[in-house]
Amino acid sequence: MSGTHPWFGVDGPPAGREYGTAQVKSTLRHELRDCGTRLGSEVLALQPLVAARAAYDELFSSARGLLRLIERAVREAAPDRAGRLKALGADEEPYPFFVSDEDFEIRYAATMARPDVVIGPDGPKFLEFNVSGTFGGPAEIHLFTEAWTRIYGGSDAAPFQGYEPFAARAALYRRVCAELNLPPAVALLGSRLDRPGAQSARYYELESAYFRRQGLASEFLEPADLTGGDGGGPRYDLLHRYFAVDDWRDLGIDLEPVHRAVDRGALLFPPQSSYLLANKKTLAWISEGQPWMTEEDRELVARYLPWTRLVHPRKVVWNGRRHDLATLLLEHRRDFVLKKAIGMMGLQVTLGPHTTEQEWGEVVAAALADGESIVQEYVEPGRYRMQMSREAGPEPQEVDIAPVLSPVLFGGAAAGCWARYHGTGKAGIIGASGFGATENVLLAARTRPPRTAGQG
Repeated sequence: MSGTHPWFGVDGPPAGREYGTAQVKSTLRHELRDCGTRLGSEVLALQPLVAARAAYDELFSSARGLLRLIERAVREAAPDRAGRLKALGADEEPYPFFVSDEDFEIRYAATMARPDVVIGPDGPKFLEFNVSGTFGGPAEIHLFTEAWTRIYGGSDAAPFQGYEPFAARAALYRRVCAELNLPPAVALLGSRLDRPGAQSARYYELESAYFRRQGLASEFLEPADLTGGDGGGPRYDLLHRYFAVDDWRDLGIDLEPVHRAVDRGALLFPPQSSYLLANKKTLAWISEGQPWMTEEDRELVARYLPWTRLVHPRKVVWNGRRHDLATLLLEHRRDFVLKKAIGMMGLQVTLGPHTTEQEWGEVVAAALADGESIVQEYVEPGRYRMQMSREAGPEPQEVDIAPVLSPVLFGGAAAGCWARYHGTGKAGIIGASGFGATENVLLAARTRPPRTAGQG
């Protein structure tokens, strides 16, 4: 499909941009400086993505519904953590920060989520759910929104609006502190080593400064900063977990200070159990159906989730017919995607349509053997016509991009929508920086016309 998919409900770039091409580029690069944001060296967007308000809000309402089902699927899998790990075929070693309070673990497991969505032929399709405090998007949404609002003449003039992720997360933490009878304070626990090439901790400090303006004591802490100079108790009772254990192990970051802080009473948030919800096997569970699911639940899944199944030697029903799964995958390569159940940043994902028969056969054989993958029906992403500036030429060009949209939920509240795509217009894996994607934000068209002064 060429041009913008009708689901977005818009036709052409938003009107009213006050900055020229050079000023747009310099504003974006200044606003997003030192945050590791991928803006693209070859192409740079001259506009945000915009959707009609109804479409924009559909992303968040459907995300809430699916997240509710994923959370219940994990709860129903077993009455305790050990049983849930067993049901997922996981062991505890990759998850070293469980606490003994299982009510805390499961109560707050779904408080922070960022699904990844493409717009298929009939609307949004959810490819996965990132559930943790580690995922990217909130700072990027905040900064892109501020930049585009300025470029389009300010908040009173811009023809779009968006949800503020830092405000939603601050509201969540104020509520959590009250529920846990803690002082209104939270530190952001991360590391500058997680932001390649960053010259400062600006990525984290932007959010902690926002929290302070919202009435939360807050600062960014590296692991070595967790305790006071006397080596006593933790400086904060609540620590926002801005790290993934595997990433820190790969980077050689010592986890021992974190263990000491937790042993002395600090709470990592969200809890370790959030990662159980992020296991992609949960998508297969609700796609195949669970005994407790209502007809309304099944309709929600059928509408928004691609057909998804656990991969092991078995029979499955696809398109109304019963198949041997191995035969189905080998004979219909172009219809499927294989994903490791535990993975992030687009790694351990194989797109059948973008893979040779030999490569696909090898991946299918490995997945059937280890039982640690899911298969999803491939969804051809709908396009969005984007006005881009190419470094090689001064004139803007239009590119039909294939965006992955990432609506963020904090405590169930909408917290903005990140967008990533290949600036060249190609479709494919979006994730780790090695895949060459660039970033932006999806905003909602205003429900009322903005003022006209200064529009161009």
